[in-house]
Amino acid sequence: MIRKILHNLLLIGNIFFALGLLASYLSVYVSPADFWLPAIVGLLYPFLLIINIGYFVYWVFRWRWLFAISLIAIVLGVNHLNAFIQLPFGRAKKVARVDLKVLSYNVNLFKLYSWAKGDPTYGSILNYINKENFDVVCLQEFYVRSDKFTEAQARRMLGMNSHVEYILKRKQSAYGLAIFSKYPIVDTGEILFENSFNSCIYADILVAGDTVRVYNNHLQSLRLKERNFNFLLKSEFRNESNKYNELKDILTRMHNAFEKRAQQVDKIVKHIDGCKYPIILCGDFNDSPVSYTYKELTHRLNDSFKEGGVGFVYTYAGLWPSYRIDYILHSPSFEAVNFYSPRINYSDHYPVVAKYVFRKRRN
Repeated sequence: MIRKILHNLLLIGNIFFALGLLASYLSVYVSPADFWLPAIVGLLYPFLLIINIGYFVYWVFRWRWLFAISLIAIVLGVNHLNAFIQLPFGRAKKVARVDLKVLSYNVNLFKLYSWAKGDPTYGSILNYINKENFDVVCLQEFYVRSDKFTEAQARRMLGMNSHVEYILKRKQSAYGLAIFSKYPIVDTGEILFENSFNSCIYADILVAGDTVRVYNNHLQSLRLKERNFNFLLKSEFRNESNKYNELKDILTRMHNAFEKRAQQVDKIVKHIDGCKYPIILCGDFNDSPVSYTYKELTHRLNDSFKEGGVGFVYTYAGLWPSYRIDYILHSPSFEAVNFYSPRINYSDHYPVVAKYVFRKRRN
């Protein structure tokens, strides 16, 4: 009797999590601006996948045909797997030269904010950039303070051409996005996002006679506060809190973020569609590879991780979300021959790096 009850409970759980995995696939097709709940399920994709793999293995060892429940759910979304993990087989690429080496990095305001633990990181980050000899550098959360670190200092330390736009400017400080390039910058622009501290900028750079457009974007984050994390992670905080109000606050923040991010992505896509140049798009998407954001942008551009990466890459150094939210995408005019994310601890993100060759130039 007890065995039958446990069997039924496992079966019900299996069906529930298999349906959850299938529901996560909907998040790439449904704009959160129209309906935002699938976006939450999309965030859970890696965990739902792992649970379904566990059920699959369990039923196989029990010699039960029920393994087909999870197997079907996994197979129907197998195209999402290579956005999370790339197997090393057949990935070696030998090229005579690399045409462009690109860095994208959310620098977390260079830890110049008053509550930062440890020293400011602008010196370490700029030294790293110089040491690695990048051709193009895209920085999100670029922050300057007149008494500590200025834009002029950044230009001088890097010795590169630059395009910087500030989203928020105060008397002694400014916050925004920056593109640095060893190549000449022939044009610049910005895509403004309404009612947001996020933005997208671009610079057209001249590389060996060809114009390449580089986008640098920082899309809407969840903007969860410390009390939100405490509620999610600490039982003692939940016991002392009004659970309804705390959950309502978290869901409201998520709803607003998903909706704004979808609107921002639609603006970027429209701008990309009007661009006549080859494109490299960098940025902190604040979204997973199973999302409307990722699907819309990679429908037009290739994911450098898929072409040149190996293994599993996560780019957020904090607790949530523990997977890839920083990306470098590119037009088919380029081929990514290498992609990696160095484990340097200068920010709450890890940088991402892509090396490219122009397809028409490859030997």
